[in-house]
Formats: sequence, C-alpha cells, structure tokens
Amino acid sequence: MRTRAELESAISQLWSEKLAVHPVGLYDNFFALGGDSLLAADLLMDIYERLGVEVDAGVLFLKPTIAELVDDVLAAE
Repeated sequence: MRTRAELESAISQLWSEKLAVHPVGLYDNFFALGGDSLLAADLLMDIYERLGVEVDAGVLFLKPTIAELVDDVLAAE
C-alpha cells in the first residue's frame, strides 16, 4: 500500500500531463484547470493503468481535487 504523499505526487503528475498545467496543487479543481468529461475518463484510465486502482467515473465529478480524490484511491487499494 502506498502512502498518501506517494499517491498525491503520482496523481499530481498525471494531472499535469493531462492538463498541461505545471505545477498542480492538491486543492486545484480539475475542471477549473481546463479538464472536461473526456479528460476525466482518460485520467481515471491512467490511474487504473499506472496505479492499479479502479476509481468510479463519478468520483472525479464529486471530488475534483487531488486532496479529495486520494481518499477514494486509498480506499480502493
């Protein structure tokens, strides 16, 4: 099991890649940074492929910050 800090760093890197925004803060809103539903689906697929954790598609819409999303990733591990 990874630490919270490791997951925050990994997800931050994924967001930076998807959104072309550097740096991404833990409390930045995915959609406010330019994310949309297609990028959200792509991001969740990357989380699954790189971290081996499947996150429900609706979670990012309800928890659009890294700080919030990490809670669900930790719970899914």
